[in-house]
Amino acid sequence: MRSDIIKKGLERAPHRSLLRAAGVIESEADFDKPFIAICNSYTDCIPGHAHLNEVGALIKRLVRAAGGVPLVFNTIGIDDGIAMGHSGMKYSLPSRELIADCVESMVRAHCFDGMVCIPNCDKIVPGMLMAAMRVNLPTIFVSGGPMAAGIAQTDPASELPAHLRPAAVTSDLISVFKGVGAFQTGNLTPEALLQLEQSACPTCGSCSGMFTANSMNCLCEALGMALPGNGTILAVSKEREQLYRRAAEQILELVRRDLKPRDIATLAAFDNALTLDVAMGGSTNTVLHTLAIAREAGIEYDIARIDGISRRIPCLCKVSPSSDYHMQDIHRAGGIHTILGELKRLGALQADCLTVTGRTIGENIDAWDLRSPACTDEARIVRTSGAAALVLDPNDKAGPTARTATGNLVPRPLLFHPADARAIALWRYAAAFNASDATAAAACFGAKGELVVDAATTWRGAAAIAAGLKPKFADFHGLVRAELGEVRGTPVIIVWEYEKSGAKQRSCLLRVARLHAAGTIARATHDRDPKSLAVARPAGLMPHDPVFRFDEQQCIRPPDRAYSPDGGLAVLYGDLAPEGAVVKTAGISDAFKANCGPAFVFEGPAVIFESQDDACAGILAGKVKAGDIVIIRNEGPKGGPGMQEMLSPTSYIAGMGLGDKVALITDGRFSGGTAGACIGHVSPEAAEGGPIGLLRAGDRLRIDFPNRRIDILVDAAELAVRRQAWQPAAPTLSGWLQRYRKLVHNASKGGVLGV
Repeated sequence: MRSDIIKKGLERAPHRSLLRAAGVIESEADFDKPFIAICNSYTDCIPGHAHLNEVGALIKRLVRAAGGVPLVFNTIGIDDGIAMGHSGMKYSLPSRELIADCVESMVRAHCFDGMVCIPNCDKIVPGMLMAAMRVNLPTIFVSGGPMAAGIAQTDPASELPAHLRPAAVTSDLISVFKGVGAFQTGNLTPEALLQLEQSACPTCGSCSGMFTANSMNCLCEALGMALPGNGTILAVSKEREQLYRRAAEQILELVRRDLKPRDIATLAAFDNALTLDVAMGGSTNTVLHTLAIAREAGIEYDIARIDGISRRIPCLCKVSPSSDYHMQDIHRAGGIHTILGELKRLGALQADCLTVTGRTIGENIDAWDLRSPACTDEARIVRTSGAAALVLDPNDKAGPTARTATGNLVPRPLLFHPADARAIALWRYAAAFNASDATAAAACFGAKGELVVDAATTWRGAAAIAAGLKPKFADFHGLVRAELGEVRGTPVIIVWEYEKSGAKQRSCLLRVARLHAAGTIARATHDRDPKSLAVARPAGLMPHDPVFRFDEQQCIRPPDRAYSPDGGLAVLYGDLAPEGAVVKTAGISDAFKANCGPAFVFEGPAVIFESQDDACAGILAGKVKAGDIVIIRNEGPKGGPGMQEMLSPTSYIAGMGLGDKVALITDGRFSGGTAGACIGHVSPEAAEGGPIGLLRAGDRLRIDFPNRRIDILVDAAELAVRRQAWQPAAPTLSGWLQRYRKLVHNASKGGVLGV
C-alpha cells in the first residue's frame, strides 16, 4: 500500500507516534489497513457546503466500518452567489487552482491509499477533480447534493392545508437576482422582493437549477467518477445517506483493485461527459472546467472537440434557468442515467468506459435508466425518495432535525439516525406514500416483503402491496401523510390524518420488524395502539415533493422530440473570437429567436462597458435598449483578473424586460444561472490584445447562431489602426491575484495556470 511509506518499518516509529497522537489509530491492526483521505469542503459560507461537516463525519464513520482508516481534511470554498457582483468574484475561478494544489499537497505529503472527495459547488468540484487526475490514486466523488426548489406560490385551488399544497410557481436563486432588476424598473414591490428572498433557497445544497455546481456534479456521473444519483438526489433527502454509505464502501474496493482516476477518465469518458453536458444544456463553465480537468489527466482536449460534439448531439433537457424544471424534477424523471440512456439508444455514448462502480457506464445505465427494460427496483424507489425534500408544518415544534434555531431553513435529516438502514427504508416508503406512488411504495418491500395492514389482512409481495395501496391513496386525497419518528430510539413512521384546516391527528404507526439484505423491507406492521401513538416522537422529517406531477417525457425528452437537433452549448468563432467563445443555446428563448428572424442572426450596435461594475451601473441606469449588443470586457482570466461571472448584469437585463431583446458578449464568464443570448469566454481576451479590446461604442456586430460566428462589421483597416494605439488595462494588484494574472492562460485553454 502507498501508506506503507509512512507506517511500516522501524524507521517510521516517529511517524506512527504522530498518527497515534492524532487519534486516528484505534488498534495496531489499523497499520495494516488502507489509509483513506476524506477530502471535505465544509464551510458555513456556502449553503451547498454548510451541511458537509456532518457528511464528512458520517463518511468517516462509514469508511471505518468498511475496513479503512479515515483521515479528514478540508479545502477552501467560495460561494459564487455571495461573491457575485463585487470584487470578491475575482477570487472564484482562481480558487479552483488553489483547491487543486492543496489537495495534491495533502495527498502527496501523507501518502494516502485512496480518497473520497466531498465537493458540491462551483469551483470546488473541478478543483478536486483536477487534483484527483493529478495525484491519480483511487478516488470516488460524492457531492452534498442539490437544494430543493423554492416555492414562490402554491396552488390556490387546492383544498389541502397551505403547507401541503402543490407548487404553482417555483423559484431559485436566479429568481432573486431577476427580482432586483424587476424592482429597479418598478415591476416588483419591496415586499414581494423580500418574500422571494426568503423562499427561493429553502434548504442546504447546491442551488437548484442546472447551474455550474449541479452541472459538474452531473458530469461526474457521466465521467465515471461518481455513483448514479450523485448529481440529482436532493441534499436533504435521506436517500443521499445511502449514497454516502456506498461511496464509503466502494472506495475500499477501488483501492483493492487499484482502479485510479486516469483508468476511468479516458478520452472516451470525457467525450461521454461532454455529450451529456450538451444534451442537458449545462453551464458554459463546464467547458472551462473540463478542459482543465482533461489537461490534468494528460489528455489532449480542446474547445474544437467540444464544438464537434455539440453539433451532433441533440438537446434533450432544459433546466432552470432555461426552463421551469429544477434538479428534483430531473431526478424524478429518471436522473442523469435516464438522459444517458437516451444517448446510449441514440448510439452517441461509448458504453464500455469503466466507472467507480467497478462496472461500465453502459452497465450502470441499464440498471439506473428508468426507461431501460433492465431497470432495477431500487432505481424506481430512489426516483421518488431522492426527489423528496421536507415539508414543515407551521404548527410543529419538531426540534433540530426539522429547522434551524431561527426557523428559516430546513436543515439536515442526517441528525436522525444517520445512514441507518431502517431509517432510510422508512424514508423511502414515506416518500412514496406522500407522493401517492403505489408502485414505488410497494417496491420498498421487494418481491417477498410483507405489509401487515391489520389483524385480518396482510399483503405479500410488491404486486399485492401496490394493488392494495393504490385505492387507499385515491381515498386519502393527499390528506394522509407519513412522517419519520421514533419509539424508544427505534425509527418508525407516524401516519397523520389532516383536516383541510390544517388540524391533524395521529392515525397509526408503521413499524419495520426486519429488512432484507438488499435493504428492502421484509416485514412491516401497522400499530394503532393508543399507548404506542402517545410515546412516538415525530422527527420533523416528512418527505414532500410539491411538483411531482409533470410529464417526465417532456422533462427528459427522447431524441425524436428534442428541443433542438444540436446541443444546448455551442462554440462560436469569427472576427471577434478567433480562438472561440461559448454560448448556452439552451438558454436562448423562443422570443429572442423570433426577434432575430428566420435566419437566427442578431445584428446590432455595441454598448461597451470596461468592467462588470460599469455594466451593472449602466444597465440599471438605462444605458441599454432593445436591439443593443452589450460588451463587457477586461474581465477574462488575465484582465479581471479571475474571470468574473456576469450573473448580476444578465439578471438585471432579464429583470428589466430586455432579456429577449439584447445580446451580451464578454471575455468573462457566466453563472450557470444565466439565461439568454449571453456569449462568454471570448478568446483572445481584451487583456491579451484580442479583438474585443478594439471595439468602440456603436460598432456593429453580427451574431450568426446557426453558423456559429461572431463578426465585427468594421473595416479591417480601421481595426488595424486601432490596434496600433491599443494599450492593455493595468489594474493595481497585490497578493495572490497578482501572481495569478502572470500565470493564467485564456479561457480557450481552460483558464489553467502556465508554468
